[in-house]
Amino acid sequence: MRPTPAIDKHIAPLFCTTEGKPGLFALEMELMGAPVPVKRSLRIPENMNLGYVQEVLILAMGWEGNHLKEIRCDGITYFTRQAGGEDPEEMEGFPQRDSFQYTLGDLLKLPGDTFTFVYDLGDSWKHIVTLVDIRPSMYEDTDGDYAGAHLISGQGACPPEDVDGVNGYADMLKALANPDEDDDEREEYPLLDGP
Repeated sequence: MRPTPAIDKHIAPLFCTTEGKPGLFALEMELMGAPVPVKRSLRIPENMNLGYVQEVLILAMGWEGNHLKEIRCDGITYFTRQAGGEDPEEMEGFPQRDSFQYTLGDLLKLPGDTFTFVYDLGDSWKHIVTLVDIRPSMYEDTDGDYAGAHLISGQGACPPEDVDGVNGYADMLKALANPDEDDDEREEYPLLDGP
């Protein structure tokens, strides 16, 4: 079910951090290094803070959201502080910023601009997110509120969690494609055999 502008008017203020009518960023997100194409097209208001942008990207891709995540752009890492947690230690040469203090429009200015979204720092699922177009906001209700993010289209299913990143995902797909070839390989992925 797609939220209506009437529902969005209550949710959108949670995501926005600036006044005025925001532009709507048309974005393409692609899972880097995947053995099969995994892509999403989204529209997200330019004034949504990066903390919420990360949550939108997780939902759009189909991840469960149980792992650490971060946005990397121009040599800076934008992190999400865990509840009650402290800022992560800065590593020399890798400045870090709180993702809730910056907006999507702070990172992306012109079509072709990109950032990297990393989900699950262990498996290191890296996604390249590209600004394709800047459009006027699509929805406005009588109160002047603006709609939130929208998934427009997608290609390829999200990989299962905890399969050791793109290489593990490639191994899993190989085992799935050749069920009779290597029983040892198939035993690593019990979800392929069903309940």
